[in-house]
Amino acid sequence: MPGSHPILCGSIAGRPGPFGVAMHNAAYRALGIDYTYVAFAGEDTARVVDAVRCLGIRGLGVSMPHKIAIMDHLDHVDDVARAIGSVNTVVNDGGRLAGYNTDWIGAVRALAEETALAGHRAAVIGAGGTARAVTYGLLREGCQVTVYNRTAEAGRAMAEDLGAAFGGGLDALATLDPCEILVHATPAGFHAPGESIVPPSALEAGRVVFDVVPLPLETRLLREARDARCRTVPGVRMQIHQALHQFELYTGYKADFAVMEKALLDAMAAQPN
Repeated sequence: MPGSHPILCGSIAGRPGPFGVAMHNAAYRALGIDYTYVAFAGEDTARVVDAVRCLGIRGLGVSMPHKIAIMDHLDHVDDVARAIGSVNTVVNDGGRLAGYNTDWIGAVRALAEETALAGHRAAVIGAGGTARAVTYGLLREGCQVTVYNRTAEAGRAMAEDLGAAFGGGLDALATLDPCEILVHATPAGFHAPGESIVPPSALEAGRVVFDVVPLPLETRLLREARDARCRTVPGVRMQIHQALHQFELYTGYKADFAVMEKALLDAMAAQPN
């Protein structure tokens, strides 16, 4: 049975949410291991890192505004996280803090549930941190990737840095280059079920459409893609897969996907509209 001094894990964000707490604590209970997970709020990255060391926090999920800044305060940053340019996971081994990025793993595992990746062509919309992680993961899995972004300069810079092609701004989506996979990796549509930046002409029947936005569960993009007879991948799949890998880094155990999925969906359902 769990004791009175569990191993502490958690997350840090400017605006913390309940979803990581729900998933990780449910998985701890299912395995009967003595861990607990707490969502922390904070803006000062250096002080956050000091707290992790001082309190002996074993694992920390990292959200905005810390994903880039925290890299300068860690003892080690994994080569993959450095290539992506951000850390979303910190592991504390006896006071030595190492940073990782599990977003790319979440993205490729979510897509792999629906389609093979190697040798396929993918379009990625966006040039922020999530878009970088997705683009990195797709390239690593053998996809040919073309990036589209509202700001051409940022999109071209990300594409060149990672070794992808640049397809143009959002207007270029109307005449999208042939591809099997379309990934929307911007915040557009988050908590906004009526919003989408992807034109209907980009939703070709049979194309796999992945929207990284986790809420609402069915975004306008996914709804329109389904109506156009595309194969769809919701953002919650990425969220669960990346959390599964975090869990393994923190504990050394494999969590049950179904347990984390139920906890996440229950927590989402409890959120006010």
